[in-house]
Amino acid sequence: MSLSRCFKYVNPNLSLGNQVFSNNGNNVSIGRILTSINQHQLLKSDQINELNQRRFARFNTVKRRLTHKFTWWPKKTTRINHNRMLSAENQEFLQEVYKEQYTSPLNNIEIEKKVWTPDSKRTGLIARKIGVLPLWLKTGERVSCTLLQFNDNHVINCQNVEETKKNVIFQNRWYTHNYATIVVGSESGDVTRYTKEYCSLFDKAGVPPKQKITKMVITEDAMLPPGTPLSVQHFKIGQYVDVFGKTIDRNFQGVVTRWGFKGDGSKHHGATKAHRRPGTIGQSRKAGGPMKGRKMPGHMGDERKTFRSMQVLRINTKHNIMWVKGQGVPGLINAWVYVFDAICKGRRFEAGDQPPFPTYIPSENEQVPEELNHPDVHLMESETIIYPKVEESKRRTGAKLAKVRKGK
Repeated sequence: MSLSRCFKYVNPNLSLGNQVFSNNGNNVSIGRILTSINQHQLLKSDQINELNQRRFARFNTVKRRLTHKFTWWPKKTTRINHNRMLSAENQEFLQEVYKEQYTSPLNNIEIEKKVWTPDSKRTGLIARKIGVLPLWLKTGERVSCTLLQFNDNHVINCQNVEETKKNVIFQNRWYTHNYATIVVGSESGDVTRYTKEYCSLFDKAGVPPKQKITKMVITEDAMLPPGTPLSVQHFKIGQYVDVFGKTIDRNFQGVVTRWGFKGDGSKHHGATKAHRRPGTIGQSRKAGGPMKGRKMPGHMGDERKTFRSMQVLRINTKHNIMWVKGQGVPGLINAWVYVFDAICKGRRFEAGDQPPFPTYIPSENEQVPEELNHPDVHLMESETIIYPKVEESKRRTGAKLAKVRKGK
């Protein structure tokens, strides 16, 4: 702090020409002024440090779970809950107007097919988990598959790399670095149940407001114009996909349910009610207490997880349903999930096997079958496969051999 600012802080009427200044008739020396200013600076700095410690105390410990939304996400009210008291005739009239208004602008626009490269990154789709059913392979193996339905997916908006840099928030600057972004929506909703501000997001795409929208990261060569429909044929038979969603909420659970601990059982040596307890959790307080990341009772589930490298075994083009191998898709039945191309080495697309890029574009005279199956899947319409039984050679134990010898 400069000397003039110091004197202005104590008394703005002080002059800099004299060594002793008058303040309401009392003589005040420069030393006392500087001492009071230094004390004020120390108190002010201590308060700031204490405030910063309180503000960033929760960031000192690295937390394992991220179950709640971030504080910097804006809260949006998109639904209209009050009754508008419209008659049946007026409701029908509004529905007709909305159908005429929300028509896709790509009815007469052709989407150009592009060349896929190993560095390209396509958009993902939004699906609902609708159940788990088995499939049988030609080897006789029974495989559990999760069914994912892609309902009415459309491109809402798309931004190139420069536009993404301008609109990205500070926390996601590395996630979207040198990438473009695309907004995808799923399941058209009733226009009368949404606000005007929310419906304005879909004016550029020309589609009704969606129940679920999300932003995804893509490369610039995979950009699509707003209003482009996305179907289940965006994915291929036999390819591997990554499924992202929120796990089932299990509430507060103990260590046996949450972490699979065995428990003490009957070996707790006289300690009562110790059958499902975790046991010791750390050292003395002098040694630092429990270690960071100690497995203890707490909230289980309701976390965002990604199940990687799930193989596509069957696709139903009529109902936009896809069978993926495995039953580890996170979430309950009818939960939202996001499906992307696999990124693991050996599971992602290679130079010889190219996906439909930037997405599946149907031709005019193309006839697509209702069901597309993996070559290894056994179809129910085909003949039953009968495997001959192989007789195993019976091995006689020593007791049976002794009986045989006695009989002889």
